[in-house]
Amino acid sequence: MRCTPIFLRYKRKEKTLNNYNLLPHEKILLSIDEAAEYASIGHHRLRAIIEENPDLSFILRKGKQVLIKRPYFENWIETVTFI
Repeated sequence: MRCTPIFLRYKRKEKTLNNYNLLPHEKILLSIDEAAEYASIGHHRLRAIIEENPDLSFILRKGKQVLIKRPYFENWIETVTFI
């Protein structure tokens, strides 16, 4: 009888960034791409807005990663007249 190595018996569960498959309006934090798509603007323009105004209330920095606080982002979009 042939024995298979233990690492071949069990498949490793692949990690996904979004295990719950939430829609953007259900999330609290959005990535730059998600926020850009949510607001119907380009991600390059959103990055430029963040670089020009680093003290905006909807920005959350996690190391190098920039996340967008959705409720504050929605409020900011309501107040701004030109993007």
